[in-house]
Amino acid sequence: MPSWKLENADEIRMEAPYTFYKPSDEIIDQLIPGETTVQLIFLIESDDPEALNAERMWVLMESVDEYGDYVGILDNTPFYIKDLKAGDQISFKKEHIIQYDTLDELDVDDPLAELIEKCNQKCFVSNHILKEGFKVGRLYREEGEYEDYSGWTMMSDEETQEYVDDSTNLQYVSIGVVLNLDDSFIHLLEEPFGSDFARDEVAGKYFSID
Repeated sequence: MPSWKLENADEIRMEAPYTFYKPSDEIIDQLIPGETTVQLIFLIESDDPEALNAERMWVLMESVDEYGDYVGILDNTPFYIKDLKAGDQISFKKEHIIQYDTLDELDVDDPLAELIEKCNQKCFVSNHILKEGFKVGRLYREEGEYEDYSGWTMMSDEETQEYVDDSTNLQYVSIGVVLNLDDSFIHLLEEPFGSDFARDEVAGKYFSID
């Protein structure tokens, strides 16, 4: 039995749709065997608790059949996986592909890549939301000095003054991290600086605070 198996990237994306990128099926269908390398996640099966659990490696796509089964050649030398070497044949499917590099420019842009890039902007968020399971109950946008700062601060609206005064209760993370937990406010992200919204818990909708 091999000491590795391929990670299903579709499952990762379902768990973290706003922070984990993998090419859409529409993009993958345009990739041409012989002119494309794709990156896959090779999970390492080991009894060693200190061993790395995966290696990301590139595979030269050689062919794909009518059933969506791909065959390629490993284009990396594994560092941790000992029963795999560069030049070995790898069988895989769409769900295993997490990145690609192709000689020809594709006809369309990938909306998934655009979404992830947008969600990479940073925000301040309360630990109520990140660590304690609260929904986003209040969010406001203000201009800041950081280049990657979206301007948004997100709170549960249940924080006490003592809680807010402790700076360790506020984290600086990508918007995507928060959206993975609660995306009910995603339609507000393009609102201008100075915007301030609160959540009506009964209706489950946000209203503007003037």
